Amino acid sequence: MPLTKSLQTLMLSKKPLHNDKATLRLEAKAILENLLKLGELEKRKEIAVNKIINADFFKAAKKILSYKALKDEIDLNALTELFPDKNFLIPEVTGNHPPEDFIKQCQDLDLIIVPGLSFDKRGYRLGRGGGYYDKLLSRISPQARLKEKTELILGIIPKELYLETLPNEPHDIKVDLVLAI
Repeated sequence: MPLTKSLQTLMLSKKPLHNDKATLRLEAKAILENLLKLGELEKRKEIAVNKIINADFFKAAKKILSYKALKDEIDLNALTELFPDKNFLIPEVTGNHPPEDFIKQCQDLDLIIVPGLSFDKRGYRLGRGGGYYDKLLSRISPQARLKEKTELILGIIPKELYLETLPNEPHDIKVDLVLAI
């Protein structure tokens, strides 16, 4: 599938072409679909896992919130297989609100790994539009807004979708670090 001119421009400029999140989501999904067809997401999975397992923040982490990758996300499932001694929590994303029983399990996390359609250099994330991860993060890490948190929030994204800036809203919770593969 050849990329449209606007997608090529987005990938080269690292700046969003539009300021509305709906349009940015469509553009990001098209880029991810192209990367998926080219086999790039599968290649980057191994790179991402290796970078994470060699990072000091991962080595020190005991309790980790990660994600179950959708087909167009970088899959980190190997982490749970390689490190059964670490306590991994993986949400089942059904709907836009995290279940209360899952939120209760997410206390005292050392590391939170979140997916996204895009991230910017300030740490803002463009999700799929339901607000699931912003709601989850605001509940399990209320200190995130106060900068008193102890856990690290890590975003994972293909490098083509790591942009200068994204539109953001007051309820958006920033990540501390973006791993752009």
